Amino acid sequence: MIAPKSKFGIIDHYLVYRGIDTYGQEIYIENDYWNGVRQITGTYFAANNPLASVRRLSGNEAERYWACVRADSLLTAKYDLKRFNCESFANFVQYGIAFSTQVNIADGNFITWLVLGAATSVQRALR
Repeated sequence: MIAPKSKFGIIDHYLVYRGIDTYGQEIYIENDYWNGVRQITGTYFAANNPLASVRRLSGNEAERYWACVRADSLLTAKYDLKRFNCESFANFVQYGIAFSTQVNIADGNFITWLVLGAATSVQRALR
């Protein structure tokens, strides 16, 4: 599941649908900034997140099983904005590799900003 974390859809929150528990509640696993990797109920998710989109878990039954094993193995792992955020967690669960396109884009934008800032400073100095 992907829920917008900002009004303009610049930042998204990723979480993994885990299944239905013995009480009939939908269970999700998320990597939350304050709490790290944890389970939440569908009711909690719906109350705290606006619209959500779904990125289906690819693979066959065995691959989906191992994705659930990866998700469960990370319960209580700590959140890290650059190295292990919610998108990194969701990608690790699905692909076995932790990466975040949001962080990569932000890093690229920051480097562009630094280069443009330096170029502007040099131009001013040369005037």
